[in-house]
Amino acid sequence: MIKIGLVGVGYWGPNIVRSFELTRKATVSWLCDLNPDNLSRIADRYPQAKPTQNFEDILNDKTVDAVAISTPAGAHYEIAHRALSAGKHVLIEKPITVDSQQAIHLMDLAEQVDRVLMVGHVFEYNFTIRALKDLIDSGELGDIHYLNFVRTNLGPVRTDVSALWDLAAHDVSIMCYLMDACPTDVTARGQSYLNENVEDAVFATFSFKKGIMAHVNASWLNPRKVRKIVVVGSKKMAVWDDLNLSEPIHIYDKRIAALDEIPDTFMDYKTKVVEGGVYIPHIRQNQPLQTECEHFIECIELGLKPISGGYSGLRVVLALEAATASMKKRSRIVSIKMPAQTNRRREKAAPGDTDLLERITEKVQDKLNNTIK
Repeated sequence: MIKIGLVGVGYWGPNIVRSFELTRKATVSWLCDLNPDNLSRIADRYPQAKPTQNFEDILNDKTVDAVAISTPAGAHYEIAHRALSAGKHVLIEKPITVDSQQAIHLMDLAEQVDRVLMVGHVFEYNFTIRALKDLIDSGELGDIHYLNFVRTNLGPVRTDVSALWDLAAHDVSIMCYLMDACPTDVTARGQSYLNENVEDAVFATFSFKKGIMAHVNASWLNPRKVRKIVVVGSKKMAVWDDLNLSEPIHIYDKRIAALDEIPDTFMDYKTKVVEGGVYIPHIRQNQPLQTECEHFIECIELGLKPISGGYSGLRVVLALEAATASMKKRSRIVSIKMPAQTNRRREKAAPGDTDLLERITEKVQDKLNNTIK
């Protein structure tokens, strides 16, 4: 049984505890938070876990195999560094750090102590996002022209990081996963309306090779909750809607085609729009966070490289750093460069990683079914 110490039990932490407890091979044995109210709210639900306000209690417990970190982003590096140095495996929420050099240090340290370092890019474990990637990789959409991401809501408002680092971190991880690459440059603009120097609304455009653009609109100052991705290709277009649970992906057979006959009017000569209808594929859905937690456990047990390892976390931080710099420079284009040493040892999921996630998901679903019964 893998024993886990969870640091941070405020907003997201309770979801992590529940997900680990739904597995068959792990249990959360420590709950750590500086806020005693947070601890009291969750401690009664998980009596097997010892509550503490002192992180040293977890580090000193030799029976603890791993540490899961769900604290404000600014504390990620110190906690992860201390946990790895104490010989613990680490699952850390996004972003891995708020500084790319810190992310590289954690990658190096995890390699030195031979421990798993995994980042909670939960959408990389979402089967609907993986289905969207399959559409791109299979060529069904044709050559990809651009992607458009919208992630908005009215709150919750953060004061420690901007909407870029809080909300857009998800979209940057998704775009890197879909494109299997780090962006090459970015131009961004943000504005602080509620708290000084904390951008509530951000608009950023990232560039990838072959002229592919990815635009992000992230804001917690918006009347509607929206979680949507549009992928425009030369053959077809796809829309992913995270809030549409029954039909998350719509494929549009729409495109601009070359003319094959003499047009009647000048406007017909300029464009020819092909309307081929809309297809809604059936996609097997999963519980992404539980799949992520199961994957973390399997990586520990089998010595696997995580799908969302340090490299995945680093490229997101590099992109967010560059976007932040662009905002400070009033939308000047800022280049994004992956350090050469990290490129050489790039982490890649082993062949058959989709089968691995399928197997993990079956375990999660069996456990859920047994719980429901």
